[in-house]
Amino acid sequence: MTDNHNQSDDWGSAQAGQHFQPRTLHITKENKIIYRTVVWMLGATVLLSMVGIIGLSLFAREVPQALIALGSVAVGALGSLFTHSRY
Repeated sequence: MTDNHNQSDDWGSAQAGQHFQPRTLHITKENKIIYRTVVWMLGATVLLSMVGIIGLSLFAREVPQALIALGSVAVGALGSLFTHSRY
């Protein structure tokens, strides 16, 4: 059985001196509405989780770890969107 797999397409076959460069997300008119919707939804998720955490803390209730994780993931996703976007 022969392997027709090209070794240069392999994940671990980067040559010495080559570095990974992430792609930049270019915002066009066609996908601007989707981009803004995602940013607004993630922002709302961050704000609602912060309000929930603070509200539960004020009433001396236990804050669920899922609420903290949800807010953290939303902040990370927003940071990733803002870092890789170019208008």
